[in-house]
Amino acid sequence: MTLFSTATAVGLALANDRRLTPVFVDYAPTRTPTAGMGPKAPSLPIPRGLPRVLPQVREEIARRMAIAAALGLAAILLVAVIPAVTALVSSARTPGTPPALYGPPIELRAASGAGGDYLRAYADSAPSAGELGAAVIAGAEEQHRWDVLRAMVSLAGQGQASARAGASAATTRSAAAAPMTLNGASGYAPGTVLHARITIYGCSGPGGGFCGNMSSGAPAFEGAAACSSNLPMGTKLTIAGDPTGRVYECLDRGNLASTWIDVFFNDTSAGMAWQSALGTTMADITIVN
Repeated sequence: MTLFSTATAVGLALANDRRLTPVFVDYAPTRTPTAGMGPKAPSLPIPRGLPRVLPQVREEIARRMAIAAALGLAAILLVAVIPAVTALVSSARTPGTPPALYGPPIELRAASGAGGDYLRAYADSAPSAGELGAAVIAGAEEQHRWDVLRAMVSLAGQGQASARAGASAATTRSAAAAPMTLNGASGYAPGTVLHARITIYGCSGPGGGFCGNMSSGAPAFEGAAACSSNLPMGTKLTIAGDPTGRVYECLDRGNLASTWIDVFFNDTSAGMAWQSALGTTMADITIVN
């Protein structure tokens, strides 16, 4: 009722064009003098045409009130709609920042303060520059350690492959170029096992220079060995763990304590690779003859 009354009042203010007044003027009561009351005494109103036009007046008033109510309601609706339309147009022209893409999650923004300053809350919760720098440095150091470890594993694999290749090549050369053999008696029963020191020497390469004849008078070749004096010249033996499985013969001497086997290689680099594959400088030897 309050909204209807307000709309009616607004509509009346908009629709009033003073056309109601003539209706009442046209049918206003007349005043005639009445005897006995003096010349200036008014007579009682005589509404001569009022009963006939009263229904028309009521209809006109109702029609105008309905028009006034409609106009007032339209004005109120227009006043209510204008802010909503303005906000919609403004939001369409000014693209907003998607809340799901920037700042903290929706459920955390209520905790950022009464003002809803979630951007400040997000900045306060972000790590400092020092913390970020420490994390970057720690990550770089960890990556460096892994890189070094991978490089060491790769180098170890390459060294083992080189040792195997060198030992295989040495075996081939030894089998093809053994100029002599003494095949003398060792003084031990075949199959005797002795624990011995194992080293290498050679002609070229680091620490090389032994390129002449051996104590037996034969030129040095791969497959020959300098042995300590407790193993007679011509003694043949095998070395436990030898990747080549070669049979060596004592054809050279040296200042070697018992029991010692010094294996000859043309290139000491190949000899060191062989020793690395053997994995030790102390091993058991088995007498063959």
